[in-house]
Amino acid sequence: MSVPTPARLVVRTHDPRRARVLVGALVLAWLVTLAAAWGLATYRAAPDYDQLAEKHRALEAGAATLKSELDQSRAREAQASRSDQVSRLANQTLEDTLREREEEISLLRSDLAFYQRLVGGRGPREGLAVHQLAVRPIGDSRGYAFRLTLTQNLKKAAVSSGQVSLTLEGVRGSKLATIDWAELSQSVNGPLTFQFKYFQQIDGSVMLPDGFQPNRVTVVGRSEAGEELKQAFAWKDALATGANRDVWQ
Repeated sequence: MSVPTPARLVVRTHDPRRARVLVGALVLAWLVTLAAAWGLATYRAAPDYDQLAEKHRALEAGAATLKSELDQSRAREAQASRSDQVSRLANQTLEDTLREREEEISLLRSDLAFYQRLVGGRGPREGLAVHQLAVRPIGDSRGYAFRLTLTQNLKKAAVSSGQVSLTLEGVRGSKLATIDWAELSQSVNGPLTFQFKYFQQIDGSVMLPDGFQPNRVTVVGRSEAGEELKQAFAWKDALATGANRDVWQ
């Protein structure tokens, strides 16, 4: 019978760094294994992932470039549209201004001829006459306002006085008709009166009968000295003169 070997007690110094190194090595090995497994799984699931990602980045870059170009194109288009609108507005303003200047020049020429005749220029001397007749509608009614300018330069500094009225000729119920002053003015005061040395503007109004279409207006007057006045104007010409705002100032 053999004698058992007695147990021996071995005493070793404890090294905590060794334990930490061992644990770190195990964790690192686990991470490497996990990354390898992830890479293998990714490759098997999507073998073209890198190429697809690269294409995706390229497409995003291309889309950003196209969006930038589109924004620049829209900005240029908006600027061109505003410039064109400004140009059209400027041209329209210039045309309106030119039209107004032409109307002013025409009116000034008429006034110049009028005053030259009054002061005894080269124009012929005239007795009682109508320099201008302007007519404009009053609202939407059948009423019309008129401004009559009477002149005379035959007798310098002499006062001319008398009465004046209007008559209208036109069509009423498909027949020719003449409307006298009594019916036009709807007044019992009679004709208008005037008294001036060189010129006078007379304002008044008339009311056209229903169904009457005027074609011509005649100014009829008589001075106290016995001078007769009878001067006719086309109705459309009187309306055209009345459309000028300067006439009523």
